[in-house]
Amino acid sequence: MGNNFYKSLGTILIIISGLFYTIERISARISSSIIVAAYASHGTGVDNSPNYPGFFDNFYVWFLFFVGFVLLVYGFPKKA
Repeated sequence: MGNNFYKSLGTILIIISGLFYTIERISARISSSIIVAAYASHGTGVDNSPNYPGFFDNFYVWFLFFVGFVLLVYGFPKKA
C-alpha cells in the first residue's frame, strides 16, 4: 500500500466526519422548525433557537476525524 492510499483514505474519513456533523446540524434545525410550527398553530410562543449538537457529542464524528487525520499524517512521511 502506497502513501497515496493513506492520504486518500484519511481525506475520505475526514470528509465523512464533516458530512455526519453537517447532517446532524441540519436534522437539529429541521426538528426545531417542526416544533416551532406545531406551537405556532396553537398560538403559544416557544423558543425557536435549535439546540445544535457539539463536535464531541457524536462518537463517530470525532472518531472518524481523528482516524482520518492520523492516516493523512501517516501518508506524508518525512524524508530521511
